[in-house]
Amino acid sequence: MRISIAFSLIVLAACMPTTRGQQGSSVSIGVQLGPERSVNAYSAERHGDWRTNYQQWQPTTLYVVDGRYYDKETQGSRAVVVYRHDNEYFTPPQDKEWVGADKRYDYNKRP
Repeated sequence: MRISIAFSLIVLAACMPTTRGQQGSSVSIGVQLGPERSVNAYSAERHGDWRTNYQQWQPTTLYVVDGRYYDKETQGSRAVVVYRHDNEYFTPPQDKEWVGADKRYDYNKRP
């Protein structure tokens, strides 16, 4: 019985540093990149017709890491420009007429 308890404690102790290392790295990513931003697709129902409302939207650069959006750049991230309005982030409209309509938007950095 004592041998099985001792063996269990050794196995448990061997697993602990691995778990701590994973927690530490996820925290450091959050600190370096800032909070993860939720980015939704443009919706005319939610954001209004782009022809009349796009001037109210603010082009904003976010950085993509593993399909997640963050405020800060890091090695391996890709800069993309999305819109922000009322603390909501969304991709530009998919309408063909949209391309070139907003002179503030960097079309080379589309998501």
